[in-house]
Amino acid sequence: MERLSPWPAVLGLALAMIVVTVIQPTPHSLGYASATVVILGLLGWVFEAREVAGPTPEVEPEHEEEEAPGPSYWPVVLALGVVGIASGIVYDWAYGALIVAVPLALGASAAWGNAIRADERAARPAATGEAAPILGRGGQVYLPVSPRVLATQAAGGAAIAIERVEAPQVSRRNILQITFWAGLLGAVGALAGTLVDMLYPRGVTGFGGVFSPGTVDQFPPGTKKQFLDGKYWLVNLTAEQGGPGFLALWQKCPHLGCTVPWREGFSFTDLTTNQEKRGWFRCPCHGSTYTDAGVRVFGPAPRSMDVMEVTIDPGTKRISVNTGKITKGTPDNAKSAVQA
Repeated sequence: MERLSPWPAVLGLALAMIVVTVIQPTPHSLGYASATVVILGLLGWVFEAREVAGPTPEVEPEHEEEEAPGPSYWPVVLALGVVGIASGIVYDWAYGALIVAVPLALGASAAWGNAIRADERAARPAATGEAAPILGRGGQVYLPVSPRVLATQAAGGAAIAIERVEAPQVSRRNILQITFWAGLLGAVGALAGTLVDMLYPRGVTGFGGVFSPGTVDQFPPGTKKQFLDGKYWLVNLTAEQGGPGFLALWQKCPHLGCTVPWREGFSFTDLTTNQEKRGWFRCPCHGSTYTDAGVRVFGPAPRSMDVMEVTIDPGTKRISVNTGKITKGTPDNAKSAVQA
């Protein structure tokens, strides 16, 4: 090979995207995969433009006639990449990257195979001593004429005519500049849109957003139910537990972040009454113990369990928990309880 083919690297990148997407599906993955296509398209367009532009003016004088470049498919690749980024932002497809990665892997495999076959065809005439065919831009094949044949005919007095085809005067360096800056701006804009989509919370329904666990009648007094998606315990406190009212306790222990379970059968002395009581929130990591309202009574935790904002619609009695609004726990957690 005269130069290193880029297609093995593209194929490896596509296969890596397929493996990562299958193992760990990611929301809006189509946008991230399409951003990779935009970068590949931009690089391919730039290298193609540099090849068309040829040597610098110090090597190739500016007054020499320039050959008109053929059609380029890299703008189409860039356009498809930008469309894919926009689609990835709009649609939350966890496996959307496969829409890009699978065709990219197949295309890279085909292109790599064509490059290998082209190298084999180019090397075959050199081994037999025959002149290799001359391929023009666009794939036209010209009959090969060896220098020895030309020299023999010229020595015999034959007139040798070399046809010169006039080509449209197109500045290759202008094409290079326009395509590079247009592609760069398009790629930067597309990547910026993807980063904004990744960093800006939009339509969050799990942890970090508003979570609706149900209506008031679904949680009778004394109920404690864990919601893993929201990472909280919904507690309907009775009057004996400091209520009445609803509390949303963040399941994370304030000590080192372990998930705190409710242990119905665990017995511990209630320090407020000095009596044995069954049923406590108790951290399995270091033993921090909390009341029904998440108030710390024992253990290395620096404070009580943190509380999330709870609202109840007065008409529908639907409960809403805003997991993005968290208040540090205090001994007065029960005062934050919201009554229906």
